[in-house]
Amino acid sequence: MATLAQIANRIRDLAVLKAPKKTGNLKRKLADYNRPSGMIKQSKTNSTRSFEFELDVSPPGAEYGKFWNDPNVSSTVRNGKTPNVPKSINFAQQAINDPQIQKMIDDYVSKIADEVANEVGKSIERELKDFI
Repeated sequence: MATLAQIANRIRDLAVLKAPKKTGNLKRKLADYNRPSGMIKQSKTNSTRSFEFELDVSPPGAEYGKFWNDPNVSSTVRNGKTPNVPKSINFAQQAINDPQIQKMIDDYVSKIADEVANEVGKSIERELKDFI
């Protein structure tokens, strides 16, 4: 079972793999800048537990990554006037939508759901014992 940090690392690694080649240092900057501690956003309220992954596609020193992740920003990218098109457009979205990533997330969510169900079950048992 993967942890959130392992999932974040895998998203980053896939984004680096899918990022365009021959664009300078984008791949290296993506790998260096995006760390699980900065990518994972978690929140927990009484009845809701949520998490999200945030990948910076234009890290310092490779700000042009935003043009590749949103082809509507650049006519060069949009019109396919580069050797990287089309497989590198929206590289971060491709990474997060990867079936392996989705399975890792589904497995993690199932694990959390099981833990919550166990907690609720124990709480009900305690309440019943106190009631009887």
